[in-house]
Amino acid sequence: MHLSYDKVLNEIQTALSKSNFSDLKLFVEKILTCEQIVVYGAGRVGLVMKSFSMRLNHLGLKSFFLGDSNVPKINNKDLLIIGSGSGRTPSVKTIVDTAEANGINIICITADKDSTIANSSVSVLFIDTQSKDTDLKLRTSIQPMTTLFEQTLFITLDSVILMLMSKLNETHETMLLRHNILE
Repeated sequence: MHLSYDKVLNEIQTALSKSNFSDLKLFVEKILTCEQIVVYGAGRVGLVMKSFSMRLNHLGLKSFFLGDSNVPKINNKDLLIIGSGSGRTPSVKTIVDTAEANGINIICITADKDSTIANSSVSVLFIDTQSKDTDLKLRTSIQPMTTLFEQTLFITLDSVILMLMSKLNETHETMLLRHNILE
């Protein structure tokens, strides 16, 4: 049996090279100027978003994953960051609608820049991958379901962390001081 990591890495590189990060400056600015950050995504995308929230906390920012019991009340000085490949997941759309009705700034990372969630966002990062809604005949990834989106989302958000580290003068050492010591 042979691992196909070379094919997987090639898919990731191709997807990222075709993606649109023109809103990246606004994305970073919104993170740096808000008071609190709530992040959310459903399923495996949610796991990626949860890891992003953790890194934001390591940077010293107030970040929470929606669904955890410690999420505070947020307002228009705060930010909601949504990860959604399709940009149409009904449970995520309901959260976005509630945030929008309450004047919360929304950022979306999606594979569908014309989706309803993207249209509700002040900033959109477009990751050029298929989503769960992609017609089976149009699927190009060798990987199942939305794996390619999840992988590129993780890499994109880790790259955003590197940008934020630079802007906040953070290092591995300073972030490690905020790491959980009970693990």
